[in-house]
Amino acid sequence: PAPALVGFTVQKEQFFFKELSGASTPVHIKIGTNHCEGSLLFTHKGISGPAVLNASLYWKKGGIIIDFLPHFTWGHIQDSKKYISSLLPLPKRVSKAFLIQLRIEDKPYHLLSSNEVEKLHTLKSYYLAPAGTFGYTKAEVTKGGINTSEVDNQTMMSKKESGLYFLGEVLDVTGQLGGYNFQWAFSSAHSCFKSIKREYT
Repeated sequence: PAPALVGFTVQKEQFFFKELSGASTPVHIKIGTNHCEGSLLFTHKGISGPAVLNASLYWKKGGIIIDFLPHFTWGHIQDSKKYISSLLPLPKRVSKAFLIQLRIEDKPYHLLSSNEVEKLHTLKSYYLAPAGTFGYTKAEVTKGGINTSEVDNQTMMSKKESGLYFLGEVLDVTGQLGGYNFQWAFSSAHSCFKSIKREYT
């Protein structure tokens, strides 16, 4: 088993995230073929928030892709005379922190060099390789466990050992945020209870 529905710690390249602790913004996260949308919260440890917690269900090792501007197109700002930091749909201090980190001067979009434009556009597909997670103490659930193929799905009894039952997080079943894990715990426990009751009454 491993921690799940948990935040990510960051590597040296993203240590500046810690200075943004408390800021939150909508994002779209891609991990392989899996996609998670929702809020991302910057913390003193790294990143958290609903989108990140759901993404942790699919993360093993390696990188994730974050779209920090999920409902935004560059056409919105191309002709504006305002500075970029005031036009990006991000908290102002987040915008400024990214510009500093990406070494982009804060100025109107049409004055950016081609190199600056290319770097700015990475905010739509920002690569991040988490250093790890916040660990079991901060995780809402665990992922992994006993394969469901080893358990009778009507009774929750082991197919290998009669009288041995498995339910809830012990099994390799993990849901996203939204009460699914509570429901799984309750439902599997109910099935187990009915099976034991039939067996001994």
